[in-house]
Parts: sequence; structure tokens; C-alpha cells
Amino acid sequence: MTETHALPPSEAPEVLPYDPFDPAFHADPYKVYEKLRSEQGQVIRTAAGVAVLGYKEISDLMRDPRFGRGDGAGVQDTLIPTDEGLARAFMFMDPPDHTRIRSLVNKVFTPRTVERVRPQAEKFAADLLAKLRAEHGSGEVDLAAQYFRPLGAYVLNVLVGVPEKYLERSIGFANDAGRGLDPEYTLSPAELATRMEAREGFVEISIELIETRRKKPVDDLMSELVAVEQDGEKLSETELLTTAANIFLAGFSAPQAMMGLSTLGLLRHREQLDWFRANPDKVANSVEELMRYDSAVQLANRTVLESADIAGVPVEPGDEVFLLLGAANRDESFYPNAATLDLTRVPSRNLVFGHGIHFCVAAPIARLLTQVGLNALTAYDVELVTETPRTNGALAIRSLAELPVTLGEVK
Repeated sequence: MTETHALPPSEAPEVLPYDPFDPAFHADPYKVYEKLRSEQGQVIRTAAGVAVLGYKEISDLMRDPRFGRGDGAGVQDTLIPTDEGLARAFMFMDPPDHTRIRSLVNKVFTPRTVERVRPQAEKFAADLLAKLRAEHGSGEVDLAAQYFRPLGAYVLNVLVGVPEKYLERSIGFANDAGRGLDPEYTLSPAELATRMEAREGFVEISIELIETRRKKPVDDLMSELVAVEQDGEKLSETELLTTAANIFLAGFSAPQAMMGLSTLGLLRHREQLDWFRANPDKVANSVEELMRYDSAVQLANRTVLESADIAGVPVEPGDEVFLLLGAANRDESFYPNAATLDLTRVPSRNLVFGHGIHFCVAAPIARLLTQVGLNALTAYDVELVTETPRTNGALAIRSLAELPVTLGEVK
């Protein structure tokens, strides 16, 4: 299918330092990043502001209060439809509103809360793979559609408390929202409409869940969000709704992307796959390296709130800052041999989940899902059908549109 973008590539604004429509970029963005870094440095001016590639520069910037969300295009692309109009989720707010809401959400959304669903996730993953093996034998299986998406939807639905009747709809909404953080100018009118329909769908599910849990709370994340209180503060109706909807939007898209890219990384590096299988106790560290090596979250935005400079490049209030997280996670000045996948690498904080006050609230879900998904899958003899599976064409959350493999016997 041929896509018609809102603006032809030749007329697109010079926002990013690379061509966001270039198929070669989507196939391997890291070659483009290294060329940019070697020719123009770690901070590059664009018509809309600056793009930052360096690990230290991005890490410092994410902790600097002079850079925030502001009211730029990066925020406008993320608004969620409510009865009060388009509204921000808390992760796209600045202090003090962000601080207040985040402190409430942090009381609910803890690693321990997420860990409670690990046994169910492990069973679902094992059962799903066994079913795929029984149905397809040694034939081709698309892990993206038949494994990562159902697993991600199931685990998030169990965690939050979504009725099973919404499982298939959730998978569809997640696919439609897969380019949810991409700049508007990179999407066609049809893609923009589909993205908004997905957000409306998650809002509809959230409204029903909130009303149900308010009447009859149970032991799930949504009940805790409805009830959470601190120092007399509670989430308003709009804050509760946008938080719930954003948990769906973030919790579906990014973890599925991370499972796919991490699996592809292992299957392309058989010696690393062998090490992974031989060291199941190191799965947490292995997943961090896999996420660093091929980052699902490639692009994030900040707006300059006060005059500052980034590595000597001056910026002024209102300037947009484009954080190339995939480039930072391959920065040789921070990661020796950054282009090499090395599961024995001493772990250090990668930037796929961000840093500072806007660190991704859904990070525990993504980590658990990737660990569970890889552990269950690598119990089988898995072979790639193609070394170059198609991506979804997204700029912010890079994901595989497909991952065809053959599933052999249990190892």
C-alpha cells in the first residue's frame, strides 16, 4: 500500500537532521546517526531548534529544569480526547502539575505491582508458543502479530484489570497508536485520523473501567488509581482518565516494540543467543543491553523554557529540542564498542526510558514483558525467515511490523 503523507518529503519542514521518510533510515537508523555525528557533532541545529545525539548531552538535558515540555508541537501531538477537550497526560506536563500527579501515580505504579503478574505472564507466553508450535509445526510464524502483540495486550489487561472482551480491540488500538508520538507532519491524514481513533478507543475503555472500579474496587491497578490519595490530594476526573489512557498507549506500543527488536537482536547474533540461553539468571542485564543496542524509543522532544546552551550551542525559550535516544545509546564516548551487542557488558543506564523526572512510568511493564517473552521464546529452536523484517515506519517508537520465524523443537 502506498502512503500519502500530509506533506510530500520535498516540502516537509527541516525539523530533523535526517530524512524521516527515507526507507534506508528506517531499516538502519544507526548508520545515519554515525554519519551525522562524524560530520556535524553531537548537537545539530535544525530549522525548528536543535537535535542532540550525545549520551552525556541528552542525560544532562533531561535533568535540567530549563528544558521541559512547554507548549510545542511535541506536546500537541500527544493530546488525549476527553469531555473537556484535548488534554495532556501528566508525563507531558511540567512542574508543579507533573510533580503532583506523578507522586500520586508512583504510589500505585511500582515494580512490585508489576511483578505480581509475572507468573501469569510466564504461563500465557508458554501456552501461546506451545499453541503456535502445535498449529504451525515447522512452518512460518509471525512473532509480531502472533506472539508479541497478544502477550503484551494480555499482560497489560491483567495488570490494569481490563475485561477479556477488550483484548482484541486493545491489540487493534495498540497497532493504530503505534506512531502515537511521531511528528504530525510525518503522518498522512488517514494515519492521523486512525491515531486519534485509537486514543478515543482507549479513553472509552478507561471510562468504563473507572466507573466500574469506583463502584466495586478489586485488586488491580485501575482500582488503586481510582483510590490513590496523598496529603489530601486525589486525581481529578480528567487526570485519572488521561493517566489511564496513557498507560494503555505507552504500555502497549513500547513493550511490544522492545520484545520484537530484542528478539531480532538475539537471532541475528547467535553467539549472544547461546550466551542468553546459558545464563538465565542474567536475563535482566541482558535485556538492558538488548534495549540499548536497538532502542525501541528513538526520538523524544523537549522545549527550551529558559535561555541555555547545549554543549556550547545556545538555545532560547520556545526552541524545540529533538533527543535522538537511539543515537545516544550507540555513543562510543559513553559505551565502548557501542555498535557491538554484548550481553556481558557491565550494565549502565541506557536512555530508552528517558531520565530525570519524566522517566517512563511504563518501564517496569516493558522490562517484565521483554524478559518473559524472550525466556519463553528462546526455549525453542528459533530461526529467522528474513534478516531484514519490515519496521512500522515510526520515528519515535521504532517497532517491527513483522518478524517471521520458524519454531523448531524445544531446546
